[in-house]
Amino acid sequence: MSTRTTPLDERYGRTPTRRRRGLIGAVVAAALVLVAVVSWSVWTGVGGAATSLELQTLTSAVRSDEATEVRWLVTGRPDTRLVCTIEARDGSGVVVGLVEAELPATGDPNRRGDTVIRTIRRANTGLIVSCRDA
Repeated sequence: MSTRTTPLDERYGRTPTRRRRGLIGAVVAAALVLVAVVSWSVWTGVGGAATSLELQTLTSAVRSDEATEVRWLVTGRPDTRLVCTIEARDGSGVVVGLVEAELPATGDPNRRGDTVIRTIRRANTGLIVSCRDA
């Protein structure tokens, strides 16, 4: 390959200096993307695994027109006190009863519970919907 440049090469930016600038620009762009990905990973707790919670409704039983029982499981963040919202809903999905249950920090990643929810009318189902730090 020849290092000589012709007037056409100079006109259309095909000089060694231009190619070097393009390569440097690509390396800088790749480095910025890498820094952004690493920063985001650190910000979210290295993939979010350390802060994630899994909520699972195990069973739901309608006891009467005024009460629904929900058995639930919360997995994750064993050393954090939590407040979890458990709802009873009617056939249309309208919330007819709600309880906020406090979960102590137990050291065990799996926390189970049974919650009886008083309802304003007959529910169709009950479920655990969210948890947050207490």
